[in-house]
Amino acid sequence: MLPPEETARITRRLDLNERLVWAGRPKPTAFAVTTVFPMLFGVAWCSFVSLFIVQIVGDFWGKVHAADFQGLTWAQISPLLFMIPFVLAGLATLGAPLWHYLAMAGQRYAVTDKRALIVGRFFTRSRRRAEITCVDRADHRNGLTDLFFASSNVYVNGQPQPFGFRNLPTAEALAAERALRALTDGQA
Repeated sequence: MLPPEETARITRRLDLNERLVWAGRPKPTAFAVTTVFPMLFGVAWCSFVSLFIVQIVGDFWGKVHAADFQGLTWAQISPLLFMIPFVLAGLATLGAPLWHYLAMAGQRYAVTDKRALIVGRFFTRSRRRAEITCVDRADHRNGLTDLFFASSNVYVNGQPQPFGFRNLPTAEALAAERALRALTDGQA
């Protein structure tokens, strides 16, 4: 279970006469590890883009002296402005593990007597009892467990992707699985 202040954050999102049965949170570092490959791509991307920027700046300083900026034309400045989106894309991929960690650090999972919730910093996703088709469990060697219990609105190759709690510590996943099964059986 979560500390009382985090449980209160989840409780504020509940409906009237809805009771919290279980609450937990994922391990955010497990999500950050999955973004290492995009980060490595970001390293290569940024080095490639920086070569272009160095070339453009070199040409820029070759044409315009440091003390004489009145003679600048739009044609001389535009290549640098053109590179801004490429630099931003590189920085975003370099920071992918950090962004993913920060997003997942604020995420909480909850099971009530009426639905299962994923509560993020800026969103809440939930599935009612009727939407929960089955509870499926996937244990990983790193001591984490995924619990899937419904289909999401995201489709890959025409198939709906599973919706559920990801990267829960196995000890917490056991309690979450019991709460989900009780919810589907109508006993929660």
